[in-house]
Amino acid sequence: MAGILLMLMAISAPARSAPVQVPFDFSRSEIGVEVMIKGTPLYVLIDTGVDPSVIDRSRAEALGLEIDKGDGGEASGFGEGKGQAVFPAKIAGLTIQGRGYGSIDAVASDLSALSTHYGRKLDAILGYSFLSDKIVMIDYPRRNLAILDDVAEAAAMTGSCRTRWSTGFETVDGFPILQDFRFGALAGPISIDTGANGGIGLYQQALDLPGLRDALVEKGAIVHNGARGSSKASAYTIAAPVGFGPFRLPAGQIASLHPIRGSAGGPIANIGNPLFAAMKVRMLLDYRARTMTFYGDCR
Repeated sequence: MAGILLMLMAISAPARSAPVQVPFDFSRSEIGVEVMIKGTPLYVLIDTGVDPSVIDRSRAEALGLEIDKGDGGEASGFGEGKGQAVFPAKIAGLTIQGRGYGSIDAVASDLSALSTHYGRKLDAILGYSFLSDKIVMIDYPRRNLAILDDVAEAAAMTGSCRTRWSTGFETVDGFPILQDFRFGALAGPISIDTGANGGIGLYQQALDLPGLRDALVEKGAIVHNGARGSSKASAYTIAAPVGFGPFRLPAGQIASLHPIRGSAGGPIANIGNPLFAAMKVRMLLDYRARTMTFYGDCR
């Protein structure tokens, strides 16, 4: 009888689905993936620095998605121009590798200018409103994005990695915040931005760190493109190693200095994809448990 009972339990136990894994396009130093919305193939970015998610207005209208055109606003973010008009919307019918993700809070906006700067048509940007209840692994060396059902599933993807470092995180405006990012002997909080194709973007308050100003070697100017158009920032190399936990890069990394000061007590810098790619890390962001884990030296 006990054997029969165990057999019935084994038959009735639900099978755990495998993590969703999809290759990403990193040709422009951003996380670009192919998805389906209402059965239509679309190209989207995975951006930890956007809240809520964004869908191109013309695409949303063509797909018949819900848009509240009576409650418009203006996009906020980087840039010195006027922000694009945005309207509350819902992204419904999203699937990635056949897995459905329900209805996602979003705004609808004209993404044509961002598409031009990016170099190809952008249909949507999946940000915090999509990521906030998920566990995601961004494998920079292998250019692979995984969405996990359980953090334990990460073990099969990181078993060959000899370096592991984990810490808790909070979010500010949707950005995951990594505390104690090091600039030589100095340290401060930074935001992780997978929507940024630049490495280190310093805010003015970073210069309050004693000695950081002296470590910056000017290299000219750099142009950033964001939700409010283009803006110029001074470019520097940092004459000190940078990094966090056991991960670091040698002196000479490129940084830009934004004209905005940054919020009091908030991140002193914004870190984009090129830096994590240069470190060759696999980055696990567990939004449910508010922990982040980085893996390196992977075979």
